[in-house]
Amino acid sequence: MSAIQKKLHAKTTGQSLVIMAIILPFLMVFVLMVVEVAERWLEVAMVEDALQQATRSAVQAFDYAGLARGEDGLRVTSDCRAVTLETAGACRGVVIVADRFLRTNLTGVRGLGEYAGTLAARVRWTVLPQGGTCSFSGGTYTTEISPLLCAEVRPVMTGIVGWGTYTPWITAADTLDTTD
Repeated sequence: MSAIQKKLHAKTTGQSLVIMAIILPFLMVFVLMVVEVAERWLEVAMVEDALQQATRSAVQAFDYAGLARGEDGLRVTSDCRAVTLETAGACRGVVIVADRFLRTNLTGVRGLGEYAGTLAARVRWTVLPQGGTCSFSGGTYTTEISPLLCAEVRPVMTGIVGWGTYTPWITAADTLDTTD
């Protein structure tokens, strides 16, 4: 081996520190990005679950005794589409129950960038006492004969790392359990 080749391949103390100093910032950004994405998925799943459980619990609170007597109205006289708690009108009783469940379910949800009450007040509820179809931007939910309760909202969320807010579109729908 010549003297030049020996100099090129010579090992000196601290060579790996230079490589680490170059790689470490990129590695830290990558790890933080993975943590942020995973946390955002978890936060959205928690809000989705809270909304889904609220629709599930509220629709099960319909009047089963009235249903057994053949009363199809189930405490709701007409369809209410895309109403909020404030504008619920004829569906106010059902929406109040759903809103109460949602506010309870949002307790402890991480990542909300707004007060849970503010979020709950913006939820758009659709109450279909005779069944029907709820249309969302991501698809539809249909039932032929069973009462249907749907909800949609765009919450303001923040991640764990603090890289700004995001607003996912969250929907939920549920119908009465059928007995066979």
